[in-house]
Amino acid sequence: MRKNRQRGNWMIVAYAYAAVMMGGFSHKVWSEDMTMPTSALEQRVNQLDQQVKSLQLQVQSGQASPVVSPSNGGQVVSGTDGFGLKSSDGNFSFQLHGLLQADSRFFLDDKSNLEVNQFLVRRVRPIFTGTLYHLYSFRITPEYASNGKVLLYDAYLDIAPWAFAKLRVGKFKPPIGAEHLQDDATLAFAERSMTNNLSPQRDTGLQLFGDFWNGTLGYAISVTNGVGDGNYNTLLTAPVTSDTDNNDGKEETGRITVNPFKNTDVEALKGLGVALAGSYAASDQTNPTFATPGQITTNIYTPAGSALGEHSRLAPDLNWYYGPFGIYSEYIRSRQDWQEGTHKYTVTNSAGQVAVRYVLTGEKASTSGVKPKKVFDPSKGTWGALEVAARYEELYLDPDNFRDGVSAVATSIQRAQAYAFGFNWYLNNAARFTTDYFQTTFDKGSAMGDRPNEKVVISRWQLVF
Repeated sequence: MRKNRQRGNWMIVAYAYAAVMMGGFSHKVWSEDMTMPTSALEQRVNQLDQQVKSLQLQVQSGQASPVVSPSNGGQVVSGTDGFGLKSSDGNFSFQLHGLLQADSRFFLDDKSNLEVNQFLVRRVRPIFTGTLYHLYSFRITPEYASNGKVLLYDAYLDIAPWAFAKLRVGKFKPPIGAEHLQDDATLAFAERSMTNNLSPQRDTGLQLFGDFWNGTLGYAISVTNGVGDGNYNTLLTAPVTSDTDNNDGKEETGRITVNPFKNTDVEALKGLGVALAGSYAASDQTNPTFATPGQITTNIYTPAGSALGEHSRLAPDLNWYYGPFGIYSEYIRSRQDWQEGTHKYTVTNSAGQVAVRYVLTGEKASTSGVKPKKVFDPSKGTWGALEVAARYEELYLDPDNFRDGVSAVATSIQRAQAYAFGFNWYLNNAARFTTDYFQTTFDKGSAMGDRPNEKVVISRWQLVF
């Protein structure tokens, strides 16, 4: 018995020794390092240290994103494009992005005390995106800077079997309004123009979209619950979220875009694009909301009447980008049936804008923002990218808005015209500083006649990744 126990102990020792030896020889790098001379080992460590430092500098400047491969073969990705996970076969991915905008609004010559100077957090949005089996992708965007409420702005699934036919289901921006469709982080100004007063915010439904000939022709068609014009998220109002519907009627929206020179050799015209969009709802029961460039609500509707019945929009737009220069313009007309008691009538409101932007440091201007060639680094004498912009905009409201006292003359405007001048400083791909000056004149909107001019300086620090 004793001999068997001793034999068993020796067998265990023998197996352990064999395992260690085989493991050592099987891990070639480990065995070589153990036998490597001290000077050679130090040299190798120094080389690796230099490579790590170089990669860190590239990541900080936005030139590269580190990728770490865990033991299961997937990848952990981080950098200026966000943080995320990716499977080894590429079928699955998940990214975490973020948008933070901290603003200041200071009104000049506010003798009537209509506005409030303030600091505010304009947007706080964690953004979750990902792909599943290549064909499926999703986006989820909550908003935390909304009058103490948490709102769900985007929540949709895309199915993309072909470039010319993709399906989107969930909550998203309906395809109308050029500036409205642009991402909040890449706008030329801190706030959109007053054309956004006549655009929907977000809506819930489904959308078919795609493009042909490598983006020369694009289209989008959606069927959604339908929301009213405006829907600003200001200090006084919260947007109509369309998470539920209050009637059986649905809104159909369509948009066609044409970039005729995109795939040609005519460099000066490659960035030229035109589009036409429109929407129709047989039954819309949402009163619109209008705001100034300083985000002050201008029109208050009384209980005497309400939006009820057909609602249609027409919205053409044009843009042209060439090198550091860009110009864009759009027009939108909105027709809405109203009812006051047993009386029905239709109002037609319209808005338009034209804007130019120019990148002083020579980078390319585009609707997707400016990417600095040299990021902000005073120690190296680099200062990022600088851009200037100018805009004219106008909002005209049908005089029938004041019929039967539906809109209060003492508090509601009929026309607003505004000039804007902006300066953008892009420190890197993630950080941006913006300062804009808006000056707006009004027709009506005051018990004394015309609402006083609005002069406001809006500054913003933005972080996006």
